[in-house]
Amino acid sequence: MTEIAENPAEPKIPDNYSDIGKVVVLSGSFPPMPCGVGDSAWELARELFAMGIDIEAVTDTHALPCNYDDDDFSHDSCPFPIHNVIPNWGLSGIKKIVRSIERLEPKILHIHYPTKAYGTGLAVPFLTMLLHARRRKIKIVVTLHEFKLSHHLRRQASFMVSESADAIVMPCPLEIEALIDRHKSVEEKNHYAIPVGPVGPSPDPIPDEMKRQLRQTVRDSWKVGDDDVVLIHYGTPTKSKGLEVLFKALKWLKDEGETPRLMIAGDFCPKEDEFHELLEKQTIGLGINKQVTWLGRRRIEELPGIFLASDIGVFPFLDGWSYRRSSMTGVLAWDIPIITTYPDGEIHEIEDQDKVRFVEPNDPKALATSLLSLLANPKALEVFKAAKNPLMEHFRWKNIAAKYVKVYRDVLNLTPHPPLQNSEKG
Repeated sequence: MTEIAENPAEPKIPDNYSDIGKVVVLSGSFPPMPCGVGDSAWELARELFAMGIDIEAVTDTHALPCNYDDDDFSHDSCPFPIHNVIPNWGLSGIKKIVRSIERLEPKILHIHYPTKAYGTGLAVPFLTMLLHARRRKIKIVVTLHEFKLSHHLRRQASFMVSESADAIVMPCPLEIEALIDRHKSVEEKNHYAIPVGPVGPSPDPIPDEMKRQLRQTVRDSWKVGDDDVVLIHYGTPTKSKGLEVLFKALKWLKDEGETPRLMIAGDFCPKEDEFHELLEKQTIGLGINKQVTWLGRRRIEELPGIFLASDIGVFPFLDGWSYRRSSMTGVLAWDIPIITTYPDGEIHEIEDQDKVRFVEPNDPKALATSLLSLLANPKALEVFKAAKNPLMEHFRWKNIAAKYVKVYRDVLNLTPHPPLQNSEKG
């Protein structure tokens, strides 16, 4: 597929893609609801709108409409209409969903699946079949954010969502292969492997000197010295993130005389979430609680300082790294080196990168050993931090959005749109 990297000096697309018509995004979760898929749907929609796509979103009643104004999610940051009108995602809500979509008269319906808000509701799995049966002239694009490692009932629901789609987008070829292996009937459909971009602010608008000042300010607030190493884990703590492994690795390092600080930025509710309570107790039991800081869910404007003040991103996923892990790419986008776990299968773009190191999943000693090689050797750490990061371009939302424009044009049988002047093709 052709990738178009937009020229930052010319943010508007010639002819503004008006022939594509209206695109309606359907996502069960949308900001400020805590959900990585919802955050990704928002980031993509915002970038597509900036490129000239006529886009609107239909989502849950718990999402915020554009006329809502607070520090995190303001009218200014939401240039396209958000219709937060869906109260439930069970079968009883399907008529409301259909009416909400059809009254907007889209040429394309772009569904993001699964999201946290969908839960076990079956409205979306039956939605595509219903629209197909009604013979509505709406092209359907489905982005399946995960499949291979999903629960078997979730995989069946994902198949139902995609079966009547005109195009299926998944984060990488491995996910597409897993879908086809399980459901041969979707093999003849149009499939696209498009990565998930980073969730969070972009580092591009911040001058280097301001970055250095922001780093120092935040580290001072954390009472971290210039020579201290700060580890960052970004995203809501869940069982698959491998935090229990990371805590054991910190204990191992402490016994070796190394005590790096660990900042965990993401929703953390130990009084309401049993797993979060378990994690908190584990840090106390291992004697590393003074090294671990639970930052919680931070406002969007606070994230640049948190990322810039950190030295190494640590993501020991139990199921291995994959393209659906937008939390890790969010840190990588800030040019922070990463230690993570080997992916399940080949992912060529991220293999043999100086900016990313891999360890085996569920192996605290391997993770600790990899960290120790950097903590005990400041020069090696500096080389690691200064390494080139070619993945930054791969995960830029502008490039990802350009690939989705190609998907839209394909399903509408439109001729390819000419690239921007001075643009680069990947």
